[in-house]
Amino acid sequence: MKLPASIASIALACLLAACNNTAQPEVASEEARVADTAVAQQEQKQDTTLQPVVELILRATGDTPEDMAFDQDTLEVEKDAFIKLSLVNEGTGMTMIHNFVLVTGGKYKEAAITGENLGATENYIPKSNYVVASTPLALPGQTVIQEFNAPPPGTYDFVCTYPEHWPRMHGKLIVK
Repeated sequence: MKLPASIASIALACLLAACNNTAQPEVASEEARVADTAVAQQEQKQDTTLQPVVELILRATGDTPEDMAFDQDTLEVEKDAFIKLSLVNEGTGMTMIHNFVLVTGGKYKEAAITGENLGATENYIPKSNYVVASTPLALPGQTVIQEFNAPPPGTYDFVCTYPEHWPRMHGKLIVK
């Protein structure tokens, strides 16, 4: 009779050993280590492909309609750049309110006239597919910042669409 009791004891010991979870954490921690390594490698790969950030500062100068202007008429960036544009309004007169509207080439006059007709409630910015990026209005002495991805390579126009500013306040953005 001792043999069946011994077999039962051995079977019970084997069953308990098989159900023991002590080996499970090692497998789980090994899987976690492999997963962590894979994530770290993926993050490392992503870090090497970050977009270049281009900071552009465009100043709106002048206090009269005759002398208001952007301080630059041409801006250049590389393709795939992430652009951080700061529009600095150096004007002090109450009519020296400005914005920056980037449009596809040849559309700056259309954007300005359409923007004027929309009025202040729309920030003088047309809702059109030719508008690539825009800033909110910058009051006198104010700086506004707009971040956007560079459009595909080509030449684009930028313009201030505040009423009657566009003839003197426009330029080109060249994406190389």
